[in-house]
Amino acid sequence: MLELSGLAAAGWGPYDAVLPARTVLGVVAAREASGTELLEALGGLRRHAGRVWLAGRLRRRGDAALAPEQPEQILFGRTAAEAIGPGAREFARRLGVGELLGRPPQELSGGERRRLALAAAFGSGRPLLLLDRPTAGLDPDGQAALWQLLGEWPGVAALTLRSAAEAARCTVLLALPGRSVWPGGPLSATRQRSMGWPPDAAADLAWSLGIEDKPEEVAAWRPGRRPSSWSSPPGDS
Repeated sequence: MLELSGLAAAGWGPYDAVLPARTVLGVVAAREASGTELLEALGGLRRHAGRVWLAGRLRRRGDAALAPEQPEQILFGRTAAEAIGPGAREFARRLGVGELLGRPPQELSGGERRRLALAAAFGSGRPLLLLDRPTAGLDPDGQAALWQLLGEWPGVAALTLRSAAEAARCTVLLALPGRSVWPGGPLSATRQRSMGWPPDAAADLAWSLGIEDKPEEVAAWRPGRRPSSWSSPPGDS
């Protein structure tokens, strides 16, 4: 169980929440860096106000495993196997990079390094996983494998989201900036606006609004402007 008590830093929060084991926490950030900052605060890698409790005690820095957005930050070693450690071999296999463990990490593609960093996090055995934009660079098979592993994870996993579609796979959503903790599930256009999170790309906006078949509306979208299908919620001006 992960408990947040007045967690705040860098202009967001405070947040109060109790997250049981097997929670997948999706961090919805209007500014990419804010999501990274929150993950670092959860793991004790950044100064913050408030407290983070894990399994009934104050979280220690060694309780969390971080898979950063730039995987090369953690992949050190002559071979990929050496970089991720013995506990991560099975996770590397499930993520589709088991056959690459004998190669140097620097010779691998960005997507392959991403999978290795994720395998290292899952294989760490730590109860709190912090995954920064983990689906970036993953093909559909890689994304499917990641969500399968997250669904099986016995601890708590927190990840920064790249699209509205990913939010539907999370147990709980935390919106930055702000103080809100939301239930997971599909993000309608109105809900996205309430969270202060317009999607990063027109394709995500089209998906959330169900207007994939109206390319003229998708192409016309710009930040601060909504397509005609995006109606204001009651009381919104």
